[in-house]
Amino acid sequence: MLDYLINRWWIVAIRGVVAVLFGIFAFLRPHVTLTYLVSLFGIFALADGFFTMGAAIALGWLTLFCEGVVGAAIAGLVFVMPVTANVMIVYFIVAWAIVTGAFELAGVYGLRHSISKAIKKGEWLLGAEGLLTIGLGVLAAALSTAEVTTFMRTVGAYAVVSGVIFVVFAFNVRTWPRTTTT
Repeated sequence: MLDYLINRWWIVAIRGVVAVLFGIFAFLRPHVTLTYLVSLFGIFALADGFFTMGAAIALGWLTLFCEGVVGAAIAGLVFVMPVTANVMIVYFIVAWAIVTGAFELAGVYGLRHSISKAIKKGEWLLGAEGLLTIGLGVLAAALSTAEVTTFMRTVGAYAVVSGVIFVVFAFNVRTWPRTTTT
């Protein structure tokens, strides 16, 4: 099952690169990014949700599947109720971040039990990502009434750090030995 993740390490890396690019743009152009935030967040949550569910099915991880369902469901709300999403985007981000972060923490627990002790290289990065994502949710809730620039720069900083974590994790996964021959 881990071979699926190992063979597709590059997808995790691309996810990380896209997050870094979005984060830089959000940090440098917060007002422009806010204009597109609802759509970008919806697209990100949908793509992330489907990728996560697909990986979960291949790996047999319920927590990862639940994380994907949450992302896809929030994306669905964004696209089905765009006016509501424009008004409540901060709350959508808070809900996504806290629930996704919790599932990421549960997922790292499952990952630690799925890989051999010889492999354990970089899996802790998913735990760090889970804590960072929960931290974004808490901080976004605290900043819900803050000025737009402050909020968007916070989201941008999160995206950059999160993206770097995913890229580093992807390159760690790439070095894991495969369990089956191809």
